[in-house]
Amino acid sequence: MNARFVLKNMFIAFLAQGISLVMGVIQSLLVPKLLGVTQYGYWQLFIFYVGYVGFFHLGLNDGVYLINGGKSREEIDKSLIYSQLVVATVFEIIVAIIISIIAIISGFGSERVFVLVCSAIFMVVQNAASYVMFVLQAMNETKLSSYSTIVERGVFLIPLAILLITRTKVFEPYVIAYIFSSVVQVLYCCYQVREFPKDGFMGWNLAVRESVESVRVGSKLMIANIASSLIVGVCRFAIDAKWGIKTFGQLSFALSLLTLYTAFVGQASMVLFPSLKQSKEAEIKQFYVHARDTLSLVFPVAYALYFPMAWILLLWLPQYAQSMAFFVFVLPICVFDSKMDITCTTMFKVIREESRLLYINLATVACSAVGVFFGTYVLNSVYVAIMAAVIAIIGRSVYSERFIARKLGVAETSISRSEILLTLAFVCMTELLPGVVAFLGYCAAYAVYLFAYKDRAKEILGVLKKI
Repeated sequence: MNARFVLKNMFIAFLAQGISLVMGVIQSLLVPKLLGVTQYGYWQLFIFYVGYVGFFHLGLNDGVYLINGGKSREEIDKSLIYSQLVVATVFEIIVAIIISIIAIISGFGSERVFVLVCSAIFMVVQNAASYVMFVLQAMNETKLSSYSTIVERGVFLIPLAILLITRTKVFEPYVIAYIFSSVVQVLYCCYQVREFPKDGFMGWNLAVRESVESVRVGSKLMIANIASSLIVGVCRFAIDAKWGIKTFGQLSFALSLLTLYTAFVGQASMVLFPSLKQSKEAEIKQFYVHARDTLSLVFPVAYALYFPMAWILLLWLPQYAQSMAFFVFVLPICVFDSKMDITCTTMFKVIREESRLLYINLATVACSAVGVFFGTYVLNSVYVAIMAAVIAIIGRSVYSERFIARKLGVAETSISRSEILLTLAFVCMTELLPGVVAFLGYCAAYAVYLFAYKDRAKEILGVLKKI
């Protein structure tokens, strides 16, 4: 594995996602300031729904990614790639029309109908863009895929700035601007593969047959990814149904900040897969061990950042005090979900254990759903519902690390157990102690944690210096 090439691609991917992160922070801090809790709740409902549009490509994008991963632009079958995009787009247009008709005749309120129809439109556009981005990533042209993210975020900035300057206090224009930016993104992506249609459309029979094969290969990974998002998603569905749009908006504000972070660090997985797929077994083992331990030592710093961030956010958005209370319990998602994405999910794809990843995620969703139902409808507690989802995510990460370690034949580590204790210490200190005392107490606990694994930290630093 060419470490310098991977790091260069990773830098560009992080730059692209860094721009998204800045945009997301602006969006998360300024939009709720203008919209108010109810209108912001509908905006978050749209963001929530579009997070699941990937389900409707049925795994085609993932299948194309897995089948063609590691092939160069010269080697890839351009006619096949183009033909499958046509099939997918036609299918999703039909699905979008059906969703829109059902939404309109369902009797939902006008705001929810608008959200559902716009989500259906976004599905067609975004899945097409996602398809081309997966193709670019499979060809190890992750720079172009990253640039498309920069284009999409940059285009969204213009109408967002206008809406903020004009102090637009209804959510609908923000949704339209969001869809418009995705339209520009798909046009950019198609331009990057503009020579593919020149090889011609292979005919509907063959195109549909090949698309079904890609769906067969990628469906497990797609369902695994959707299931991964449903671990917290079932909690959000339950809270919306039980406590309404305002409480949903409060929780969604906290989760939106976490989503920005996990999306940012998740770019590493996008870059690593095509490179690791071409690597030797010894390199894969070495990468996994170093990545696992590095992330376990570094990511808990996020807990220390909670204290200044919460203080600033409460000054800016005092009406979202409830969100900060939720934030304490959902912050471990930053640590454990990010680790899962970068190390475990990447490795499951590299060693072609998509079935195992699917079973793990489905089992985790089931555990989360049971806990969320118990917390919501038996104990009538938002906090128990949230904690059920978070505990499920932690359990998934720990189990996946152990499974991959055994599969690769590498030693397991005690760092994960210590990391869980550190997480528990953070939650307890934050809930039971005054803010400053809790901050100092956690910093002391984190220092002890790092000291306990100082030899491993030095070893990792030595490896990084050699790159």
